[in-house]
Amino acid sequence: MTQESRRFRNIFRSVVRTVILALGASSVLSVHAQRFQPKCVNQASYTCIEGHGLYIQGGQVSPDENTNETFMIDLSQSWDVNKPKYKQLAPGNYTNYVPGGITADGKLWTLMDHNLVWHYNATSNSWYSFDYSFLSRTIGLIGATDHTTDMMYIPYGFLNAERQRIMWRVNLKTGETASDDRVYPMPYDIEYATAWNPLRKSVILVVRNGVFEYTWEEGWKPFFSKGLNTPPFRGSCLVSVSGGTKMALFGGTTNSNRATIGDMYVLDLTEKGKERWIKAPVTSKQRSAIARQTPACGSTGDQVIISGGNVRPGYYEFQCPKQRTLVFNVKTMKWTNRYVAPGKK
Repeated sequence: MTQESRRFRNIFRSVVRTVILALGASSVLSVHAQRFQPKCVNQASYTCIEGHGLYIQGGQVSPDENTNETFMIDLSQSWDVNKPKYKQLAPGNYTNYVPGGITADGKLWTLMDHNLVWHYNATSNSWYSFDYSFLSRTIGLIGATDHTTDMMYIPYGFLNAERQRIMWRVNLKTGETASDDRVYPMPYDIEYATAWNPLRKSVILVVRNGVFEYTWEEGWKPFFSKGLNTPPFRGSCLVSVSGGTKMALFGGTTNSNRATIGDMYVLDLTEKGKERWIKAPVTSKQRSAIARQTPACGSTGDQVIISGGNVRPGYYEFQCPKQRTLVFNVKTMKWTNRYVAPGKK
């Protein structure tokens, strides 16, 4: 363990202990579930626990204004897309588009905001932060979390002594960290899409020049998928669905930033060696209604949940989608008007 990794772990544990001690001296704050309507946000930081919640923090509410609002879309209950079940959480930092992950038990959410690390403790409904200078300052970083180990992987997330952006791994429970100096098979690509795949036990990364797969043991390798070639999008989101037998890629902008995308692409991983991209059917009217870039995304079972984003293709203009929340079913390959919680109708 390097000196910097040891320092990160020690501060991480100290902050967690501080939260626990504070709980003994104060009452637990309540989480508001009624009459709360969050702002429409673009480039929010987000993470998801299947069947529990899609957590959303910060983001843009206009081209020159961020919000510190924090909330969760409840995935333990069923709801219609026009009336999602929201839970308001304690306000966090005025961040946008920073990587983060949450422990499988939902108790500790960690966000890596450039030189600051932010912790949200669900028991106390409160935020704590500490400085850490070795975080990569790259915009658009995303974390991929393995909930069986509570390990979060951040491609390009650590800045080493040679000023190279490399893979960084963080244990979300203990604060143990490690970096991987092995060479990337692809150049750095801003606004990549990534997610953990529980079936393959790997990080899947989608960039403009292809799909790549990563494991801590073997490093990076190209992922050759058959069928439809994925267009070179930017600002898309990627989630694992159906137990990891599929990956869903949605939204973004064209490479020239001239238009937002309203297409869903599903990477079918059912048979090893026969992986393929499938483009979901969509009418022109549907596409124009759902097109957006940099939304928050999560999944439960066969369903992909999408929230917010920006209808406009550029960085310096913002328009909230008319249909803020979307649900897509990868089993039927259709957009649906209702999210169905596990074990419910």
